[in-house]
Amino acid sequence: MNNILITIKKELRGIVRDKKSLLMMALTPIFIPTFVILMSYIYEEMTTSQQENIYKVGLNYELTEREREILNKDIEPIYYDEEVQMKDAYEKEEISAYIIKEENNYNIYANSQSEDGSIARMHLISYLDTYNTYLGQEYLLDNNIDLNRVYANITYQTNEIKGESIFGNQIILMAVTFTIMAVTLTAIYTSTDTTAGEKERGTLETMLTFPIKRKELILGKYFAIVISGVITMTIGIVLSIFSLWYAWNNFSIYDGTTFNMEILTIVLIIVVLLFYTLFISGLCISIASFSKTFKEAQTALTPISLVTCIPMFLEMLSINIGGALSFIPIINHTIVINEMLLGNINISSIIITIISSCAYIVLLIMYIVREYNREKILFG
Repeated sequence: MNNILITIKKELRGIVRDKKSLLMMALTPIFIPTFVILMSYIYEEMTTSQQENIYKVGLNYELTEREREILNKDIEPIYYDEEVQMKDAYEKEEISAYIIKEENNYNIYANSQSEDGSIARMHLISYLDTYNTYLGQEYLLDNNIDLNRVYANITYQTNEIKGESIFGNQIILMAVTFTIMAVTLTAIYTSTDTTAGEKERGTLETMLTFPIKRKELILGKYFAIVISGVITMTIGIVLSIFSLWYAWNNFSIYDGTTFNMEILTIVLIIVVLLFYTLFISGLCISIASFSKTFKEAQTALTPISLVTCIPMFLEMLSINIGGALSFIPIINHTIVINEMLLGNINISSIIITIISSCAYIVLLIMYIVREYNREKILFG
């Protein structure tokens, strides 16, 4: 144990002296609040601009007084005598869509793949549906038919459910992903420097001349990487919670979004992230140990940082993270933490994540210790 502690101190001393390591541990999490607040501002502006935009549409007919009342206030009609004029105005982007009326037939022309065209098309369809209903009501009244017998056979109302804010939920998930990514980047850099970096500098052979077992050496390196990851994890959790709390209280896109910041939730998040740090540290040191140079190890470990984004895309695509996927590391850690922040504490998912993490950690440590007992991984 004494040799392990000495190795931990030696590795941590090297990490502290290395400015790049310190920047990786401290500065990477700083991007989390910047990202959360910036994305909240962008989504807020997008939502506001969509509500305030006026969409110009071309018409080849005059609107009646009733049609003007029905037409959405976000639509500004522009009248043209000929279809050619409307096509020309559309190509010059003077209008977002246009309608050509021939007797009682209305043809809407719009590009539904563009944002303006899609929204204008939606408003025009709504206007024509409403106007068609109005004409039907007029006909029924002219024939002394009770409108309630036709249109009021059922009643309905809509109710808002908390947690349905798409933008707010996405930013919370992104904050979780960036926290995990920050821990991963710290593990990648420190494991690269303590293994392949020492091989390249020639200090690993010197260390093996001291009275220390290889098992003690690798465990000391492993726990030094874990401690570095825990420091990054702590900074990331603090910055994530405070930045999300600030955004939640200052941006309207979070209205209706559940953001759970209870003590129990924070403790569970810390536990899950701790097990993730133990896992990712073991995985990174396992891969980096087979590399001969610092650059080679970084190349081998870079894909791991990209894998941390996969759970975010799976959740955005509404892919159910259940069954076998709940045992896959990184994916289960990210989704479980995200669900807890949104107020859904699933005990079974948390237990599966922790137990599977423990199994992976034990296997990785056993594998690292076994490989370090071979000459090839040290000098090959």
